[in-house]
Amino acid sequence: MLKWIDDHFEEALLVFLLSAMSLLIGGQVFMRYVMMNSLAWSEELARYCFIWATYLGVSYGVKRKAHICVTAVSERLSGNPQRYLHIFAYLIFGLFAFLVMKEGWALAMKIFRFGQKSSSLGIYMGWIYLAPTISFGLVVLRLLQAIGHEVRAIRQGA
Repeated sequence: MLKWIDDHFEEALLVFLLSAMSLLIGGQVFMRYVMMNSLAWSEELARYCFIWATYLGVSYGVKRKAHICVTAVSERLSGNPQRYLHIFAYLIFGLFAFLVMKEGWALAMKIFRFGQKSSSLGIYMGWIYLAPTISFGLVVLRLLQAIGHEVRAIRQGA
C-alpha cells in the first residue's frame, strides 16, 4: 500500500483535481448557455483546483524527472562524476524548494490570521495559499528520494 502511495500519490491527486476542474467548467457552461443561469461558486472552485494542480504538477515532474534541465555538462560525464553532479543539482533545487516552503508557510499563516475568505465559497484563503508549501514539501521528499537513488548507485558502483 505504501509503495502504491509513493508511486501514484501525485498522479491520483492530479487526476482528481483536473477531473473536478473539467466537470466544474463543463457544468458552468451548461448552466450558463442551456439553463440561462450561472453558478456563482463553480468558477472559483475550478480556479482553486487549477492552482493546486499546478503546484502538485511540480512535484510530479520532479518524481518523473520530467522538468527541463540543461544537460550540456552532465551528458559529457559518465559514472560517478555524473551522479555527483546530479546530487549537487538536487541539493540546489532542494534549497530553492525549502525556501518556497518556508515563505509559502509564512504567507499562508498570515492569510489565516487575517481571516480572509473566498467570495463565493466562503472558505479560508489560507487553504489555497498552502498549495506551494505542501507541493514543494513533496518536491523536497522526491528530491531526497532521487539523492538516495544516486547515492545507492554510487555505492554499488553502477
